[in-house]
Amino acid sequence: MEEVNFEDISQIVKNLEKIGEGWRGQVYKGEFNSKVLTFKIPKNPSFIHLIKKEGEILRKINPYGIGGKLEIVGEDFLAYQYIDGIHLNEVINRDNYKNLVLQLFIQGRILDRLGISKDEFHRPYKNVLVDKDLKVHLIDFERAKFTEYPQNITQLIQFVITGGNIFFKNVEKEKLIGLAKIYKKSQTEKNFERILNYLNLI
Repeated sequence: MEEVNFEDISQIVKNLEKIGEGWRGQVYKGEFNSKVLTFKIPKNPSFIHLIKKEGEILRKINPYGIGGKLEIVGEDFLAYQYIDGIHLNEVINRDNYKNLVLQLFIQGRILDRLGISKDEFHRPYKNVLVDKDLKVHLIDFERAKFTEYPQNITQLIQFVITGGNIFFKNVEKEKLIGLAKIYKKSQTEKNFERILNYLNLI
């Protein structure tokens, strides 16, 4: 459906409603072909390339269970299966933080191995949804990029040191930064596991 634009498809989408808006785009929810989808459209034509890039990234990461399941990349929009969840900051607490943060690290590690940097892991609250089963879903990949030097895990460590420090009270900042530097230099599974072990996530 590459040639279809949002104006055309919106005429046949049922129960279409706007559910969000960012600096670069707008987000809608609606039913199409018996599926509830999220539609992302750019605020102006200069951002269409970001929508296309997000579609490329979703194609790459969907087989690993990451991101909304891509359904359509149109002329000026993309659509993926709607994720029924709420933002991480509204869910995370002292009882579930280990489970949720471990999921973030696992998905971040997969992105690192795929050579994709999301560039928002240092502040994951608004671009992470958590469903009723406490499964973590990454959203908003328009800022993500393909790179030889992905920074997902190192950014997550930055989050643990700053916003997540209310949960990781016994973590020594300098020790964690040291582990981050080792991982950044050599992104091996062993160095990744050392981080998880130090944070008592595994």
